[in-house]
Amino acid sequence: MTGNSLRDPANKAYTQVFAPHHGTAVRKAVAAGLYALPTREQMLMKLNEDDYSSAMAYMQSYVDASAPVLQYIERLFESRDLFHVISYG
Repeated sequence: MTGNSLRDPANKAYTQVFAPHHGTAVRKAVAAGLYALPTREQMLMKLNEDDYSSAMAYMQSYVDASAPVLQYIERLFESRDLFHVISYG
């Protein structure tokens, strides 16, 4: 892949985070779905952004704002002992 592809970083993130919790069928479906990811330029166009730096600033603010929600969900799963339930195999 080129430096313009979103497929490689998405695959790396999926492999590290979710793949260990998914069965073979889901892992194969995700692998097939990765081919539908847009290039960096296509993604910026869909976001109505023509400046990579500006888009990165918006995305970082989304990541920062999402952190408390993700922490809440994680605490909820821990309090109800639900982490073992999440298996899509």
